[in-house]
Amino acid sequence: MPTINLATKYSTVLDERFSKKSLTDAWCGTDYDFDGANAIKVWTIGQGVIGDYDPTATANRFGTPTELSDELNTYTLRKKRSFTHTLDITNVQDQENIKKANAVLKQIWDEQMVPEIDRYRLNEWAMGAGIVKVNGTALTKSTIIEALLQAQADMSNALVPREGRVIFITESMAVKCRLASELQYNEAFTGDAIVRGQIAMLSNCPVVAVPDGYMPKGVEFMVKFKRASADPVKLKMLRAHTTPQGFAGTLLEGLTRYDSFVLAQKAKGIYVYTRDGAALPAISESGGQVTIKGDSGAEIYYTTDGTNPKCSATAKLYSAPFTLTESCTVKAGAKLSGKLSSGIAEKAVTLA
Repeated sequence: MPTINLATKYSTVLDERFSKKSLTDAWCGTDYDFDGANAIKVWTIGQGVIGDYDPTATANRFGTPTELSDELNTYTLRKKRSFTHTLDITNVQDQENIKKANAVLKQIWDEQMVPEIDRYRLNEWAMGAGIVKVNGTALTKSTIIEALLQAQADMSNALVPREGRVIFITESMAVKCRLASELQYNEAFTGDAIVRGQIAMLSNCPVVAVPDGYMPKGVEFMVKFKRASADPVKLKMLRAHTTPQGFAGTLLEGLTRYDSFVLAQKAKGIYVYTRDGAALPAISESGGQVTIKGDSGAEIYYTTDGTNPKCSATAKLYSAPFTLTESCTVKAGAKLSGKLSSGIAEKAVTLA
């Protein structure tokens, strides 16, 4: 029987892995500029105290003037991520020149850095959220729309502007969203919206589906006000050295600096619905004594000066009831290992 030698051929078309465009870029806060600095300090003016004008007063009819307070928060960049690879010229020549430096750099950025940054942002936004709804029962196609609408209402009740909000929803929850009877005949779809991951509009708010693995554990959806965060990408450097010393070929290098911060006084511009989070602390007061209760084992931080207990320099770790000496608003947030941080509880206390 004659011998048949069959040919083997290497394709010049690369089998590239899947990649996605950023799903969070369009909803990042850009109010603050990190150019020329590793950190920025942001002032927040304290709230004024409104009283009654007294036309019969003999001294100051406006009341007793007090100096207006302020808060200063520092946001410091933490993420510096890099990579480096080589494309030896002898290997490239003998592989039909299939590895192109610029294409490889783009592939690494799209496949690895873009998803990493998206996941990081969603995690930081969720951990810093001022409103967190914890419900151990998974949402269904019958309950998802009501939950989304209630989230919008809770944010509006916290005086968060309606314009500039977005809903991030996991792909698993997006299936239930699409099957919900309230959205079956929703025609608010556009080609451009689909490219950005948008699957629908709900109460004039875009609904953007993200892979389940992008969200923190247990989070089913998140509503974000765009300006509630500062999300700098200070550097995106992708370069190919074609004549590196001591090496024949191309040296690839990539470096990016980025971070994401929930702004202290805009925390309630982020709402998270989760099945696995720390309970909202319960604040009670009697005779000026304040008691705060939360999950067993949770660390509860509180403030009495109006600042955000999740990030304020004046936040204190709660250990026992404490007594107030003047009227104020007590704020508290809880941290529990392995779970999402709680939202921010508030209680206005007026002393006689």
